[in-house]
Amino acid sequence: MVDWRPFSPKALDFIRNSDAKLNIAHGAVRSSKTISCTVRWLSYLISGPPGDVAMLGRTTATLQRNVLNDLFDTVGIQNYKWTNRQQGELRIFNRRVYCFGANNEDAESKIRGATFAGALCDEVNLYPQSVFNQLMARLSVEGAMCFCNCNPDSPYHWFYTDYITNPKITNKKVWKFLMEDNLSLSQSYIEDLKQMYTGVWYERMILGNWVAAEGRVYDMFAIDKHMIDTAKYIEQSGVHPSAIRWLVGCDYGTSTVMSWGLYAKFPDTDRSGMPLMLKVREFYYDAKKRKKQQTDAEFVVEFQKWLDGIKPWAVYCDPSAASWKVALMRLGYRVLNADNDVISGIRHVATRLTCGKYFIDKSCVNTEQEYASYVWDPNAQRVGLDKPLKEHDHACDTDRYALYTESLNGMSGVYKV
Repeated sequence: MVDWRPFSPKALDFIRNSDAKLNIAHGAVRSSKTISCTVRWLSYLISGPPGDVAMLGRTTATLQRNVLNDLFDTVGIQNYKWTNRQQGELRIFNRRVYCFGANNEDAESKIRGATFAGALCDEVNLYPQSVFNQLMARLSVEGAMCFCNCNPDSPYHWFYTDYITNPKITNKKVWKFLMEDNLSLSQSYIEDLKQMYTGVWYERMILGNWVAAEGRVYDMFAIDKHMIDTAKYIEQSGVHPSAIRWLVGCDYGTSTVMSWGLYAKFPDTDRSGMPLMLKVREFYYDAKKRKKQQTDAEFVVEFQKWLDGIKPWAVYCDPSAASWKVALMRLGYRVLNADNDVISGIRHVATRLTCGKYFIDKSCVNTEQEYASYVWDPNAQRVGLDKPLKEHDHACDTDRYALYTESLNGMSGVYKV
């Protein structure tokens, strides 16, 4: 059984007094929003109005990881049972529960035909608005309640404008959580976490504010700090060459830009969960500037020359680059699909730059230029979307593919082919 204690006054207030039609816990990371929602949901499953209920996450996998695993450990195996796992149907305390991944295009159609007595929404700001609107319309049982949690996003995001700050929605309660509301966190851990973010990410993840992403995406990037002589660094580090894992990231393009990066991943000696990574060289072929497109076969020859004898542990590729992945696999390279969650990937790279966990070789001039020019799309912000402009992004995408996907794989031990 999970020991949820100790609860802060704010968490207890949410658990005891979230009795509106819509109950929202938003704010900083690690601030006990999810735990508070889950504990309140457990009591609602027992004492809420009779009828079927819904549980939603960004995907069914994130719902399982963020909520269901702890919930199952708490209620015990005798109090829950999957009745149709493939369809996301189970019973908890003998109440029928439907689990949905909100980013699944089928989610809205499944919700549309249902009637629910309650709902829990994890990471609600990551849902399409149509899914959440449809869910609220289906909470038609008398006394039905919805419990939501999320981290802040753009102040133009639909959930902030249409629900959190909308004065027309009166049957709601809103709580803003900070890390200090999680009593299980030590002060030193909180201070360490604060050092991991700057700019818009600090405002959102630490202060819990809904602020716009404006200007440079990597505003913490500084040439004099992050551009180094990586060969000299590796030589002076004292790390044995066999302890370094070599990785490659690929942003595929034949008519635009073909971009590769070679990365040295160091052992996690400080047990931070974020081992140091260096970009030791880049490849950047701009077909438009050179006025010549190359074939996959020509790029394969270039790729092998570029590696210069280094055998990478993995090559992370844009998932859509089917022909390029096949060409590399035929040569025996371990080719894996990169995770293309743009915002999560950007946040990971930004955290690395802020914490001094990522440096780039001085020879990577295209990477340097892109980091200085990669900006948020102001038009996307006006409709509540965090989206970088599709300009000066090839080396940036290459880095994001390699660094973020390797961090996910390192945590899970599961490598997506």
